Amino acid sequence: MAAEELAGSQRADEVTDPVARDVARWAVGRQLTPVAMAAIALGFGVIAAAWLSSVSMRAEAIAFGALLAAFIAGRAARLMVDQEAAVTQWGVAAYAALTELAVYAGTAAGASASAAATAGTGLAGPLGAQLRGTFIAGFGGPGTEGVWRLAVAAAIALGIVEMTGMCLAAREADAARPGEHHAFAGAPGGARLLLTGAAVPLAGARAAFLLLLLFAVLALGAIVVRGARADGGGVTDPPAGGLRSLPGCRGDGPLAVWIGRFVAGRLGPLPPLVVGLLVTGMLAALGLQNLSGILMLTPVEAMLLAALASWHSHDGPRDWLAPPLLQAGEYVYLAAAGFAGHLWPPVTLALLAAVLLRHQELACRALATPLPRPSADWRGLGWEGRLIIAGIAAAAGIMPVIYPLLAVYLWALFGLEFAVGWSAGHAAVDG
Repeated sequence: MAAEELAGSQRADEVTDPVARDVARWAVGRQLTPVAMAAIALGFGVIAAAWLSSVSMRAEAIAFGALLAAFIAGRAARLMVDQEAAVTQWGVAAYAALTELAVYAGTAAGASASAAATAGTGLAGPLGAQLRGTFIAGFGGPGTEGVWRLAVAAAIALGIVEMTGMCLAAREADAARPGEHHAFAGAPGGARLLLTGAAVPLAGARAAFLLLLLFAVLALGAIVVRGARADGGGVTDPPAGGLRSLPGCRGDGPLAVWIGRFVAGRLGPLPPLVVGLLVTGMLAALGLQNLSGILMLTPVEAMLLAALASWHSHDGPRDWLAPPLLQAGEYVYLAAAGFAGHLWPPVTLALLAAVLLRHQELACRALATPLPRPSADWRGLGWEGRLIIAGIAAAAGIMPVIYPLLAVYLWALFGLEFAVGWSAGHAAVDG
């Protein structure tokens, strides 16, 4: 985008973010790409995460300054990406998600470092001290492990909100790029960064994650209501391109595609998926640690029902909800199994973060180049492959080995594909 085009644009976010607009104009004038600006934002986010892991007011002040810089750089990158190719859009979105996930990890690490000062509640600052005697002190679980659980929940909420927004954009045949819905929670690497930076010194990590979850719920509700209004207003036959991209947002692996082939698209995606979600949700709520041996695979078997719809066109009025709901089931099971196996919480967070990024990458590819038939995610193992691996590991008692290996593999795959395909611009995608 030329500097003159950027200056003349009348987009609402430019009007409300004059500093980000000026930074974007400066970056364009120096031939910096949107991805480069997003990488700068990630750098500031990592700096903030490092300082958030400390336990002093000075560290929290520096962290907030770094988060402010990350916010401005990230907003500038999104202003610059307006007419760029899908490869650039994904690069900016990936760096934004990485920025936010790094901040989550640093915030949770800070709660662990300050456990003695906060009596393990993760509630600090003037407001946090007042909350230690309330139910909030134990929300998510006692001690610092409960704070890490909330960090995992915040990462899950981030992934679900983003995928729901992308699928709604596909349903409406809009410019389906990640992070373009700003209702309540905003885009990754956006206002949530400032919310975290302000909440941690005022109330502590646990309160910050609770606020993040609250805003994610509001954002998800706003997106679903918008979709319901569109369906109620007669948007029942959107252009086929958007609909063809929805099955690609599911993240099906080879087994799911093979299972769905027998049904050949005659079964809608929501009925079998709802059954699987109910079973997985109930068992996760009751505690997977109460299941032994082969019973740990029960939620996986229930979720496999969703594979029956892998060949469906997802052209029903509510079918755009299938990909985020399917991924919600995967996230919940992976997190619940990790907690039940008493793994070191950062390992579970790292695995879920890698899965989140994998789903976003596949969705970006699908939205940019809809395919006429289902395509299996062989390298990423698919949602069903990851669930089966986690279930077998839980049943065999080898989760402390399998979870780190799976996380390392998915992160290495993300890094390789990002560097070789998306970041270098050699992917066969053009927005």
